[in-house]
Amino acid sequence: MYLVGIDVGTTNTKTVIFDVETGRIRAVGSSRTIVRHPVPEWSEFDAEDVWGTVLQSIQAAVQQCDRPERIHAISVASMGESAFPVDAGGNVLHTAIAWYDQRTVAEAQWWENIAGRERIFTITGHIPRPTYGVNKLLWLRNHVPQVVERIHHWLSIEDFVLWKLSGSFATDYSIASRTMLFDQRTLTWSEPLLEQAGLPAAWFPPAFPSGTAIGTVSKEVAEQTGLPQQTIVSTGGHDHLCGALAVGVTQAGHLLESIGTASVIMAVSDAFRPSPELLAAGCNSYAYVVQHTYVTLGALNSAGGALEWIVTLLYGQGKQGTVSQENYTQALREAAEVPPGARGAIILPSFLGSGTPYGKSSARGAILGLTPSHNRPELVRALIEGLAFWLRDNTEMLCNLGIAPPHPEITVIGGTTQATLLLQIKAEITGCPLKVPQITEAAATGAALLAGMGANIFRSGEEAASSVRHTVQIYEPGAEAVEIYNTIYEQTYLPARRLFI
Repeated sequence: MYLVGIDVGTTNTKTVIFDVETGRIRAVGSSRTIVRHPVPEWSEFDAEDVWGTVLQSIQAAVQQCDRPERIHAISVASMGESAFPVDAGGNVLHTAIAWYDQRTVAEAQWWENIAGRERIFTITGHIPRPTYGVNKLLWLRNHVPQVVERIHHWLSIEDFVLWKLSGSFATDYSIASRTMLFDQRTLTWSEPLLEQAGLPAAWFPPAFPSGTAIGTVSKEVAEQTGLPQQTIVSTGGHDHLCGALAVGVTQAGHLLESIGTASVIMAVSDAFRPSPELLAAGCNSYAYVVQHTYVTLGALNSAGGALEWIVTLLYGQGKQGTVSQENYTQALREAAEVPPGARGAIILPSFLGSGTPYGKSSARGAILGLTPSHNRPELVRALIEGLAFWLRDNTEMLCNLGIAPPHPEITVIGGTTQATLLLQIKAEITGCPLKVPQITEAAATGAALLAGMGANIFRSGEEAASSVRHTVQIYEPGAEAVEIYNTIYEQTYLPARRLFI
């Protein structure tokens, strides 16, 4: 029996076909996500582009599949905040503003002023920021009111793809949360917030747990893609969360770091517990894709991106104007020869804001402790150590708040999981073992698992995650390095953090 998972990402749209019996991926289809820029500062997704790339990725995967008739269910992981307005006739009225587009700053400030920062967080679990769905809807109301007058449905990217697959309007709790209009205690749309924003509740699709069956693929979609027409369509989830499910992060106390251009740290808990400490830290807390659990998320906007920047700055650009793999490998090899502490150099990686647990978007990076004896390898190692100190800061915050257990095992996924030096340093600075699953397409695989839950193949998130077969590499902290880094953390990093953040 096969399950299909789609990951609609910012850069690519991927479709995987997952074999339940073997626990492995049978086929992968990929299509480039198209981003449009009507003016230089704006980024948008066109509905036809999104659906076209989804179809192409499904078609590519099905064509590679040995027995497509064995496909039983399908689901979707997606970026969280972008959405399409749709009229009563099913016509898309406007492009979806990209989740990272900043044109909504004024709307975000207005919404925070009238609804209240603490109140918004207490209800929705989200820190008010321009990126969330409510601000995109308010922007449309302010700038293209003729569109808003005709809205009948407001469909986030996942909701839109589910609708196109099955004809059913539905969302899941995690994606609904990214509108910043969803009540985390009742797991329903917040009537007080909707009323205050002047938005009809009828615009928003019914919300269900991730992995809930909502229908089957339409005859048209079956003909276009090669999917069996009886294929069950299930609600999916936010992409980071689907990726976490695929690598077994399913129970309260589990901790995960997802590393890309940015770094996201995620802890699972058994209840929604908004607190002044989480609000001050800038952490979001909302429904997870595993029923009856929540996640608390922290982030640093400049993680893998900062590492690419310093390698490019010090070792030069590749042919495409970005870091080359050869230079990247050389930089890490040379940094590995530098002793712990980078010979006194330290870098605070707040290049695009402090991230959690400080929540200061105005903070900027700092390079400290330089002498004429420092060279390229020391600076690369200092940045890697700075990223690891950030992880320790956040891990300790989650432990101190009772969200994570003391000295937790940290699961790590993402683009830098092949960088052995980075992972070993993180283990030694945090004092925690790091578990690195060797898995590709984690978000799409997580969506496939949710498809299986909707089809009653799996009875729980734990059972679904345990079906995935992959190897795991463990990075254990070495006692000597831990002692060295504890001293640096207490005597150098913390004082520098207090001074510059």
